[in-house]
Amino acid sequence: MERDFSSLSNAVFDMLVIGGGATGAAIAWDACLRGLHVALIDKSDFSAATSAASSKLMHGGLRYLANGEITLVREGLRERRVWGRIAPHLVQPLPFVLPTYKPLMQSKWVMGLGLAAYDLLAFDTNRKIDPAQKMPSRRALTVAQTLGLAPGLARDGLTGGYIYHDGQMLSPERLCLSMIRSAVAGGGVAVNYARADAFAHDASGLHCVTVRDMRSRRKATVRAKTVVNAAGPWADFVMQSASTAPAPKQIMRSKGIHFITRDITNGVAMAIPLEDEHLFVLPWQGCTLFATTDTAFTQDPDTVHPDSDDIAALLKKVQTALPRLGLTRNDIVYAYAGLRPLVADAGDAPGQTYGMSRGAEIVDHADQGGPLGLISALGGKWTTCRRLAQQVVDLAFNYVDQSDPGCRTMSEPLDDAPDGPLAAFLENAQARHSTYAPAQISRLARLYGKRLDAMLEAPASALEDTLTGALAPHLAAQVSYAVSQEMAVCLDDVVLRRVCDGQTGGLDDSQIGAIAAYMTARLGWSSAEKNRQIKNLNLALNIA
Repeated sequence: MERDFSSLSNAVFDMLVIGGGATGAAIAWDACLRGLHVALIDKSDFSAATSAASSKLMHGGLRYLANGEITLVREGLRERRVWGRIAPHLVQPLPFVLPTYKPLMQSKWVMGLGLAAYDLLAFDTNRKIDPAQKMPSRRALTVAQTLGLAPGLARDGLTGGYIYHDGQMLSPERLCLSMIRSAVAGGGVAVNYARADAFAHDASGLHCVTVRDMRSRRKATVRAKTVVNAAGPWADFVMQSASTAPAPKQIMRSKGIHFITRDITNGVAMAIPLEDEHLFVLPWQGCTLFATTDTAFTQDPDTVHPDSDDIAALLKKVQTALPRLGLTRNDIVYAYAGLRPLVADAGDAPGQTYGMSRGAEIVDHADQGGPLGLISALGGKWTTCRRLAQQVVDLAFNYVDQSDPGCRTMSEPLDDAPDGPLAAFLENAQARHSTYAPAQISRLARLYGKRLDAMLEAPASALEDTLTGALAPHLAAQVSYAVSQEMAVCLDDVVLRRVCDGQTGGLDDSQIGAIAAYMTARLGWSSAEKNRQIKNLNLALNIA
């Protein structure tokens, strides 16, 4: 999969998808499976914004039950099972401890009632699923059992807890890339760092979108029968540019902060109620991920970043919920911020985003006085993006001269998903690559799926000679493969989105310097460009 900006102007497409996050990638993949000729663009890297800045969960949304959003929870639980079937290497069950306290809304009775409803709505969760994806039902815990699993918890008023299961992504960035690669394997075109600048229509009614290459500043005119706006927090800007009709929906942006520390979880996640909010404490890639804040954001979405106040607010929640940990800012190895694009309703209180629905909405702009074939996919979340994509592509067939063969993404595995049971796939990978530690090769096999061998065989001697440390043999291959086969064109593409170790503090300055030197030689960067790339990465890695 190579980046080819010129391919955008070489054909008339059935669909142009604007936005290369989870929603846009799922739409492109679905449409390609149904035989449509699709182009996908993103003004930055794939999955570089909201889709990367997530809690890395595939979940039904237990807390949404308190809002009465039964349909949304059921949809999420059903889709959680689908992801376990189509991407078993990148999605796994995750046990959660839910502590209970004396206040009524945090009590064992109320929490047990919520979990009983959650289990009821997930009645088919283990149907036709890989054995590695099976999820047990909830189980009550005593105070001693709860503290045994989560010793850092506040003990005042603790009455016990429950253990339940949800889903976790090993890497949302690689899962998004897997959908895009699957779309390209089905005949689609995908280009990152390609921004939609202007919208027009030709005499035949085709959409004509001027797209700018953000790397070379070239321009191309993309002609398509339908245009799908899947720009997430930027969706309202695209609506304003693409249609002169008033925007039919308002987007409210909610800022969420996450940070990563050393592992403190014993391999078990925690979902801790805090007054009218919650705190997630999640084991991830050998570290612990803390999530999240939820505050209204009214500034330019391009400027979002985790500032000192954001980190202090989340750290205060952690210190309140887990006082025995003694966690401080010095323990944080990486922090990131993202924007949730929430669809506002008339009854939503201004500035109050925590209680807003995470549901999605689809706008057919022709029904609102806008252009024929312009569709906006608004809101939503990672877990339900596949279902949202299905609905969008269903609608798009109203504007193309083809019959709809029907959606296949509910049962069609992603292009790099293992063909058989996950356990057998991992065992075979360990046998083929016995020079690596079993845990190491299992992790890589899950991140790359069937493309593991191709990745490890990527020519990387020039980089391997300059790298040091335990990661060196496979890190060199990962970087080489990212540049040659995964459209990584910036240093942070590799360090933060193709290679997970960049988010866990697993890469030191010398390794990052070696990667930058390698990319300079491969991509023809000047010395000034190399320094700019390193500066941009350091800004992204900086803990405010």
